[in-house]
Amino acid sequence: MSQQRNSSVRRWISNLLFVVAAVLFAYVAYAYYQERTGDGGQVPTPQVVSGKAELKNVSDAIAAQGATVEMSRKTVRIDGLTDPPGQQLTVEGVPVYVFIFDSPETRAEKSAKLSASELQILTPSGANAATGTLAMSEGSNILVVSDGAPEDVQKKIDAGVSSLP
Repeated sequence: MSQQRNSSVRRWISNLLFVVAAVLFAYVAYAYYQERTGDGGQVPTPQVVSGKAELKNVSDAIAAQGATVEMSRKTVRIDGLTDPPGQQLTVEGVPVYVFIFDSPETRAEKSAKLSASELQILTPSGANAATGTLAMSEGSNILVVSDGAPEDVQKKIDAGVSSLP
């Protein structure tokens, strides 16, 4: 009789563990599905604090002007300007380099002596990264240098950068 009781208890425990495993599997599958279809994978835009714009804010501001903007991984620097490095965006297929400063005052101070005709955009290794005529846009704590942008694209870049708080 005790063997029959032990067998019954083992069977009951085995069935209970199977049900628990099935419920946990269903929950994990549901959570995975919700995560994959929840928000479409869009990265939330950080709040723009006046004078503290970030790369995503610049990208969104230029895109709001009707331009196609893509993030890139390339970084550059301006000859004579050691900090900060420029981060690349591609606007309508044109490379655009975004330099983010600590404050609008710092940006104004460090970029006061720069002119688009004399700029040299360099890769981290020191090679010339410019492929076309350079143009500058300034606003908030941001300096943007576009590389060979047609006039209509440059107008969108200028409008986007000037719209930053």
